[in-house]
Amino acid sequence: MATVEIHGSTQAADIPSPDELRRRARAMGPALRANARKCEDNRSMLPETMEAFEQAGFYRILQPKAYGGFEYWPTVFYDVVMEVARHCPSSAWALGIVGIHNWEVGLMHPRVAEDLWEKDTSTRFSSSYAPFGKAERVDGGYRVEGRWSWSSGCDQATWVIVGALVDMEAGEKNHLALLVAPGDYEIDHASWDTSGMAGSGSKDIVIKSAFVPAYRVHNISEAYEMADPGRAAFTADTYKLAFGTVFAFALTSVLIGIADAALDFYIDYMSKRTNAYNGTSFKQDPLAQQTLADAHSLVDGAHLRLKRDFEEMAGCVARGEEIPFARRVFYKWDAANIAKQCRDAVNMLTHASGGSIFSHDVPMQRLFRDANAGSAHLFINHQKNSVNFGAFLLSGQNSDLML
Repeated sequence: MATVEIHGSTQAADIPSPDELRRRARAMGPALRANARKCEDNRSMLPETMEAFEQAGFYRILQPKAYGGFEYWPTVFYDVVMEVARHCPSSAWALGIVGIHNWEVGLMHPRVAEDLWEKDTSTRFSSSYAPFGKAERVDGGYRVEGRWSWSSGCDQATWVIVGALVDMEAGEKNHLALLVAPGDYEIDHASWDTSGMAGSGSKDIVIKSAFVPAYRVHNISEAYEMADPGRAAFTADTYKLAFGTVFAFALTSVLIGIADAALDFYIDYMSKRTNAYNGTSFKQDPLAQQTLADAHSLVDGAHLRLKRDFEEMAGCVARGEEIPFARRVFYKWDAANIAKQCRDAVNMLTHASGGSIFSHDVPMQRLFRDANAGSAHLFINHQKNSVNFGAFLLSGQNSDLML
């Protein structure tokens, strides 16, 4: 049994192995599938699903050990998210984003972890990083107000981090993500009604006037320079990676899980399906066979490339080297490109399955909607990231601060 130091006290904690965490995720499959439509109708992760994730330890996978977490390498978390996404993409999306925040805390000022977890190590926060609202410097911190959209998993959280462009003391304008405490914001529950990722609960956050202490921010410029203040306090290997890379792959892992599910569905569905016009089996249809082979190649490549990217990062960390900037630009693009290829695989399989799969009781139509919605997220938008990576290869220019 491992022991975890928490603010001078010792807490006994069984830390499950990566294999055990994956097993727990697989065991949830039947319940997640059975409740997937209910999750969509609820427009938010179901309370019983959140409780199951909490009991399984999923939110702690990347959380610092000093506050009850497991400090695993990100791919352990991604494996769990992928497995959840095979059965309920909306729940996986909310889990991926909220869960990755517990890793992000390891980059922020150590007092942020104290604020969140000193009394309750299960505290969670949601986010909306785009600078929709505004913040201004005041004595001791920032005054924040406005409306922020797309805060996935906000119903499972009690804090929120919101983005703003702030005029700093030296005259520069910084993109800050400011952590707002419970009671200082409201959730607009009527703001989320979509056809894709409908159950992710990505609702609007409304802040009328909130004070955020100066230390309780994630400075995106510091993250870009790999100069996050938490890196000196939280020294596990997992916190030596770049914010933009780790966050992007949390989203991409959902797309990989969706594509895995689409392959499973297609194989089962088409092996039983017959042509309505001539009664022949689609198992013998060359077009059905070709579609499956092409889609399988895209999805297999997605798994291999994620594995390759993080093995390469692990090599840098093991050698005590900072991950080269050029590779960070590549990883961000690769996360977006993998997401696109997974979306393309889902679309190929959907279009080859026939019109009947668009019935609400057929899981494939949900996979189709969620894959297209998820891959449209700006963080993993293929066109935006392709342009940036191509420009970097040609001229060395980079315009993406979220690396």
